[in-house]
Amino acid sequence: MPTDVPTLQPTAPTEDLAALTASYVTFYVLAAIRVLGAIMFNPLLGSARVPMPGRIGIGLFATLVLFPVGGPYEAPADVGPLEIAAELMVGLLAGFAITLIFGSIQFMAGLIGINSGFSFAQTLNPMFEGGGGAGGVVESFIMAFALLVFVQINGHHLFLIGLMQLFETVPVGKVTRLPGSLETLLTLSSGLFSAGLKLALPVLAALLLADLALGLLARVAPQFNLFALEMPAKMMLGLVALALALPVIVPRLTALFRTVPTVMSTLAGTPLP
Repeated sequence: MPTDVPTLQPTAPTEDLAALTASYVTFYVLAAIRVLGAIMFNPLLGSARVPMPGRIGIGLFATLVLFPVGGPYEAPADVGPLEIAAELMVGLLAGFAITLIFGSIQFMAGLIGINSGFSFAQTLNPMFEGGGGAGGVVESFIMAFALLVFVQINGHHLFLIGLMQLFETVPVGKVTRLPGSLETLLTLSSGLFSAGLKLALPVLAALLLADLALGLLARVAPQFNLFALEMPAKMMLGLVALALALPVIVPRLTALFRTVPTVMSTLAGTPLP
């Protein structure tokens, strides 16, 4: 019988342990602070429905996915409160980019809710909320629908891509100035809220036609009680117009969400495309 049968030798994870150097741990901590700062403003991962330990765990895991153990990472020699605050500021700005995008959608939902009459419930009862803290019924529905579209197009992947581009734009430990500028923030905000207004235009146009028709009816037949007729008619028309406009709104929402990496990098200080 052959005596040179190879035997399996147990291997200790010495290479993995050797990769956990002080430089990598410092780099990982700074990167995790930036990722956790970005998650704070994320409407999906940073939601109040996600417990704080879950958010921290997601942030640490996402950092490990972006920067696995053993890579050639360069960490600053001296790490102090200024470096930690700088990384946190970059992360908060990155998360605020997604807040701006969802803020434009909430602006669109608010316009539809006010013009259709559904927001009148908050006038009668200021403590009324449609659910989720988003405002009225229409606002809550549109924000939930937008979040569903965000998940359906893998918006969390776009968020990770934006973070990776952000690390390439502003390396860890090399933040020498405040990312972005006030002019850049104003330009992005005006562009995103203009996009929200364009999203609401189909429904607003139908409601405007309803106002014109009711105004003509008031001139032709003033004996009608238009105050009792106007609100339920506009509510019904608003729901129908919103249902018909959803196939048009969804592609525009998708295009808006696909700008997440660009907006995140722009707020980090890169020029507008």
